[in-house]
Amino acid sequence: MFDVLTYLFEQYSDPAAFGDRSALTRQLNAVGFEDDDIGEALDWLDSVSEASVEPYLGADEGSGLRVYADSELEYLPADVRGLIQFLEDNDALSPAQREMVIDRLLELDVEDLDVDTAKLLVLMMLWAQQAELPILLGEALLEAVHGEPTMQ
Repeated sequence: MFDVLTYLFEQYSDPAAFGDRSALTRQLNAVGFEDDDIGEALDWLDSVSEASVEPYLGADEGSGLRVYADSELEYLPADVRGLIQFLEDNDALSPAQREMVIDRLLELDVEDLDVDTAKLLVLMMLWAQQAELPILLGEALLEAVHGEPTMQ
C-alpha cells in the first residue's frame, strides 16, 4: 500500500487530479502495482480525505494534554509518539489530525510500525487533505519518501 501511496505522491501534486478511480487503477496496474495494493491505497486515501476529518473535529476544540491509553502505549513505540507530539507542537498537525494519525497507526501491523512509516503516513495524510506544512517539517517528512532530506 505504501509503495502505491508514495508513487501517487510523487506523480500528483494534488490528489483531486486523480480523476476516475477505474482509470487510475488501470494506470497503476500498467506501472506494475497489484490490484490488492491499489485498492487498499485508494481506500486509505478516501479514509483520510478532508471529508473524513469531521468525526475528529471535537479534538480541535479541546485544550488539554493528550494522554495515551495503555493499549496505545503498548502498541505505539515511544519514538513514534514523540514524532506525533513534535509535529503537533510545531503546528504540522492539528489535534484532529493527530487523532487521525493515531487511529491509522493503530491499524498497521506491529512489524510495520516505526518512525519512517509514521512519517510517511503523516505526509500522505496531509497531502491527501491538501494541508499546508511548514517547509522544514515537510522536508523532514519527505525523508520517509526519499530516504534523506533534500535541504541542508
